[in-house]
Amino acid sequence: MRIVIRCEEAKLARAAQDALAAAGVGAAALPGMTLRPAPNGEDVTVIPALEAPEKARKLATGLRSLSPPPFAVLAGLNSANPPALGLAGDPAFDGVIALNAPPKLLAAQIQAHIRGAIAQDERRRRAATAAELKAPAPTPPELRKLKALYIGAPSPMFLYLERALSQNGGLVAAAFSSFTGFDHLHDEPFDAVVLNGAQDPSTAVSLCAALRRNATLYNLPTMVVTKPGDTATSSAAIDRGACAVATLNAPCGPSLGWLFEAIRRERRRREAEHDNRAYRDIMGEARTGLFKRPAFETHLARLAADHHISGRTLALTALRVLPAHGASQPSEEVWKRGFNEIASLARRLIRETDSGAAIGGDLIVLALPATDLRGAKRTAERVASVSECTAFASGDGGAGPLVFEQSAVELQPGESGAGMLARALRALDVESISA
Repeated sequence: MRIVIRCEEAKLARAAQDALAAAGVGAAALPGMTLRPAPNGEDVTVIPALEAPEKARKLATGLRSLSPPPFAVLAGLNSANPPALGLAGDPAFDGVIALNAPPKLLAAQIQAHIRGAIAQDERRRRAATAAELKAPAPTPPELRKLKALYIGAPSPMFLYLERALSQNGGLVAAAFSSFTGFDHLHDEPFDAVVLNGAQDPSTAVSLCAALRRNATLYNLPTMVVTKPGDTATSSAAIDRGACAVATLNAPCGPSLGWLFEAIRRERRRREAEHDNRAYRDIMGEARTGLFKRPAFETHLARLAADHHISGRTLALTALRVLPAHGASQPSEEVWKRGFNEIASLARRLIRETDSGAAIGGDLIVLALPATDLRGAKRTAERVASVSECTAFASGDGGAGPLVFEQSAVELQPGESGAGMLARALRALDVESISA
């Protein structure tokens, strides 16, 4: 991702650049209030906004007029001065980051905003493709009440949390053990979870790590409460994916503001991904969960055109499914059923922002926005490695092992979506001939 820091003063831009570099995030600095285009393109803009917030908002608004505009404009604040509570946020920005946060937390904030921006960017494209194909619009997601889960021993934090959420139309549920807490998390959706680690820090940190290992709960905003001065637990919680850490002596401190920022960010991402799934289902086929081929080719053309305009990378991978060498060829009916299962599995192994289609009876193609060639190869390897472990009946109750021929390409200057697809499929034909 091409990240650019913009602000009036060069000193602030350099400080933000150093903070991002410490977090492993490379960024170019472009000081000054002139809205000149970044020399190498601009995907994400970070505007240090603590010292001159009105100028920062003016700059953020002006960036929308660039062609193309960055797909995420983020305000850079200090950890001690968080954004306001509530679900609205500052309309001038797409989100907020803490430039002086621990490096791992700052990197996580940047990556989470990028993930959400890609989802919203893809939602816009899928809506345009659906309109071109005269497909119906999806049903909007159901508006959910703001809701958080508190897990751990009773403490004043629960009351402060309950008050903060109720003032914003939300509520807090409580579970006083990790076992009960996990039951709650699996039974109903929550916007955030707060773990009381003041009395039992090891359990809270372990639970925070367990959430990151759960595909459904991986992105759930998590705040850990610690004893004052317990820096070890604070660091461990951030290392395991907590978005904020609070202390018992300051339950209404800045941490709550950062928790709300994470809630806003994840709500936007979930809404975008809901629509992306809905558009995929509308333009897709039930047997695989992937796009129908005509819709995929139309959308791939739009992906290529958009990525040429923005200068972002676009990659595509193609996989040919074959019986393993020496395995007997299954019947047509068995093969068709098994191939549909593999295509459906591939759909579950890619991002909600990725598009795919089954071509013929043995080919799966996947388009990956904002992804380079290396990312496409990783995706192909993931789909192939998981799918090769899946055997399906190949007549007479036998099991037919599978192999996957793989091809990955990255969009070249001036290349169309159709040309990109042809190049990926041509590589498989060459591989088959030389095998």
